[in-house]
Amino acid sequence: MTVIKACGFTRAEDVRAAEAEDVDWLGFVLAESRRRIEAERAAELRRLTTKRCMGVFVDETPERILEIVRVAGLDGVQLHGAESPEVCRRLRETGLFVVKAFSAVENRPEEVLRYRNAVDAVLLDAGVAGQRGGRGRTFEWRRIPEWRACAEGIFLWVAGGLNGENVESLLMSYRPDGVDVSSGIESGCPGVKDAGKLKDFVRKVREWDGATR
Repeated sequence: MTVIKACGFTRAEDVRAAEAEDVDWLGFVLAESRRRIEAERAAELRRLTTKRCMGVFVDETPERILEIVRVAGLDGVQLHGAESPEVCRRLRETGLFVVKAFSAVENRPEEVLRYRNAVDAVLLDAGVAGQRGGRGRTFEWRRIPEWRACAEGIFLWVAGGLNGENVESLLMSYRPDGVDVSSGIESGCPGVKDAGKLKDFVRKVREWDGATR
């Protein structure tokens, strides 16, 4: 089954809507972003769901990450900065599910090799210099096989501009282990989710999963 992570939640009503869908992870952005929330708010939202919850961080110290994880009750961390394999491994050894993000635009697939045995999953997005995350943009998916070859033994997730209209094409052509959606389940205002778009996205992924069992 394809892992579905829906990210960038800021409102209680959106978390409740996601609770009713077949989503594996909910994501809270705890770094500089239009969707940023504080640890205390993440804790409030976390209490509204039985889903696994992941915090998104950029170049925080391991100590600060672990403190936020404790306060917010998170199950995993997604790291979008220059975090070293050692930092990732330290976090993973606490029992957290650790995802390291790479820009498919600016990073090289070979960089993943250093993170084997340090992370659970690699996330590809369309981030560019000065901008963390894909900002609702896709990247050239034809590059995915190069990354998969270097990420052998690590789950490969894809983000960046995904929505209910294009996710089936991604799954059909490249079969990532997971998909991460944020702006693709919004109707304009960052952090304000559209329950209908989320439902459509999840349906497309699960229909694909059912057809390929």
